[in-house]
Amino acid sequence: MVTKIVIDRTLQFLKEMAQKAVVTIDGQDNAVSLHSQEIVKDTVKTYVYLENGHGHVSAAKLVDAQGIELDRYTTTIEPSEDGLMIVFTLSVTLKGELQV
Repeated sequence: MVTKIVIDRTLQFLKEMAQKAVVTIDGQDNAVSLHSQEIVKDTVKTYVYLENGHGHVSAAKLVDAQGIELDRYTTTIEPSEDGLMIVFTLSVTLKGELQV
């Protein structure tokens, strides 16, 4: 049986693993600090904020301390005078009975 602590620690591990984002703006990769993170049920949400006046965004990656890719978005976002919030979501699904 899977205990709740296994799920909680797995989510915390995923949260701590994410260190920064690499966002491709106007064809250049830019390291961007994480804005915030939260755990909602079985999902870790990591928020990355781009300031006003960002250029054309074509990709965004969430990476760990060694630069290993954890999640990726390939997109087309036109330049904007407004800021942009990118949200990465990592969900955990464990099979087996939950022991409370």
